[in-house]
Amino acid sequence: MNHDLASSALSPAAESAQFVAAGLAEHRAGRLPAAQALYECALARDAGCAGALHYLGVLAMGRNELAGAVTLMDQALALAPHDSECLSNRGVAAARMNDHAGAVAFQRKAIEHAPAFANAHNNLGNALMELGDAAAAEQHYRCARALDPQSAHFAFNLGRALDKADRKDEAIAELRAARALGANDTATLMHLGKLLNASEEHAEALDCFEAIVAREPDNATAYFELGLACDSLHRYDDAIPLYERAALLRPDAVGPVNNLAFAYTALARYDEAEAGYRRALQLDPGLPESLFQLGMLLLRRDDYTEGWPLFECRKTTRIGKPNYRKLSCAEWQGEPVAGKRFLISREQGVGDQIQFVRYASVLAARGAQVNVWVAPELASLVASVPGVSRVLSDKPDDETVARDYDYWCDVMSLPGRLPGEPIYAQVPYLHAQPAQAAAWRERVQRLAPHAQRRIGLVWAGNPRHHFDAFRSVPLTTLLPLAQREGNAWFAIQKGPGATQLADVAGRWPLHAIGDELSDFAATAALIENLDLVITVDTSVAHLAGALGKPVWVLLAAQPDWRWGKNRDDSIWYPSARVFRQSKLGDWSDVLAALQGALSETAP
Repeated sequence: MNHDLASSALSPAAESAQFVAAGLAEHRAGRLPAAQALYECALARDAGCAGALHYLGVLAMGRNELAGAVTLMDQALALAPHDSECLSNRGVAAARMNDHAGAVAFQRKAIEHAPAFANAHNNLGNALMELGDAAAAEQHYRCARALDPQSAHFAFNLGRALDKADRKDEAIAELRAARALGANDTATLMHLGKLLNASEEHAEALDCFEAIVAREPDNATAYFELGLACDSLHRYDDAIPLYERAALLRPDAVGPVNNLAFAYTALARYDEAEAGYRRALQLDPGLPESLFQLGMLLLRRDDYTEGWPLFECRKTTRIGKPNYRKLSCAEWQGEPVAGKRFLISREQGVGDQIQFVRYASVLAARGAQVNVWVAPELASLVASVPGVSRVLSDKPDDETVARDYDYWCDVMSLPGRLPGEPIYAQVPYLHAQPAQAAAWRERVQRLAPHAQRRIGLVWAGNPRHHFDAFRSVPLTTLLPLAQREGNAWFAIQKGPGATQLADVAGRWPLHAIGDELSDFAATAALIENLDLVITVDTSVAHLAGALGKPVWVLLAAQPDWRWGKNRDDSIWYPSARVFRQSKLGDWSDVLAALQGALSETAP
């Protein structure tokens, strides 16, 4: 390398500047020893060369010699206090030494002297993020983005700030922009992929994590998130080896083990699921998600002794915790209730409330005055439950609860606190209002005067339910049932699923009356006048069972815990008959069994 760059006609300062320029060229090319030598030559010509001191400081910072870097940059700034680039790099050094307040001060000075210095705005954003001021950081990241729209790094940092501010959609947009601008690094893909998983954009998340594991086969987090994406897309067979790989790479991590157990549960591989949950609890004995899932698995096997206490952990999971809080009187733990004022508290879905409100009569028989808080659409119907004194459709305030009640209990906690009580209630424990039932009797007779059997049908559940894709059955799949003569069909279906009626128009004469059912009291009055209800796992299944009406429940291969395991009846509803898939997503065997059952039970 030729260091003889100077000319005898140049001043020492000019000669030094030439060495600095040559050093910068080597620096940018990544030839750092050559850059170091040239900067030192510059200092040899001019000991007061601020540029040489600055860039020697940058090289020292690159070697993680932070104290030396600070000394060199401070010397440079003493000579050139308005050098915005040096000020910004000095701020970076401060941040590397965890002096984020100092970093902010240096970056602000750099911007004061060079308002259009994009990198200083970005570095200031970084320092502000470390100080917890995401809002201010966002503004400076936006400045950096506006000054250099093609910077993937600036887009990534703005995405981070937006995520910190819980503006997930905007964060995803910026991280997508970073990727489109060429950021294919692990940090960008990981951050984007996690946000996409959290926003249920699982197919795109899968793409992010597949890119990571392709080049980093030992990245446990990427395997876990990739498994989560497959899991959330109901690709459980694909999720299992991914969770297994994550667990192998991180044997101390509970997340992959817990999620692996969940994937086994989704595939009805219950023995493997139980082993997985118990292994997760060895790693983290108090993990609410594993405790709750294990509780449901045990209840599915009719193990109530261990199952009910674990089922209580539904209230402490990450998803469940925000939905539960203590009321302002004593929470009932099984104490004597004779002469006590008792409030059964609403929780979860309408079907859950129907199923467990049966215990109001048990408490009343023990001498309690029982009030029940339920969903508004259930209120008039629940008033028919024996032992219920009053029904509340709105949540009572704390003052009212403290004044009017001795005990409260969440409705689904009741069976676990009534040891020895049979699950069977006196059925029916719900009753349609006589006037409404009489009105529907006339209506049903008018619609199907010659039918030998009148059947209510529900084929779709709540589309927001995690397993709805498996729990609901397309109406066209059930179309062969229309061929059976002598049956009149009443579509009780409400909500988005009712649009499927158009798919069978002209081929299945269904009386579409779902929109006429304003609440569950109206639905109960209709069901009282039907001979049979056929439904997927929805609130109507619980309603018909609680009314004591014949109900056939169509279940996915991995049904909810309350329908038990490998049985065609229900311990909760003596009038229920269960039809189970043998393969997840395939309703053909259920359809065949339904056709056979309709023939066997023909009037």
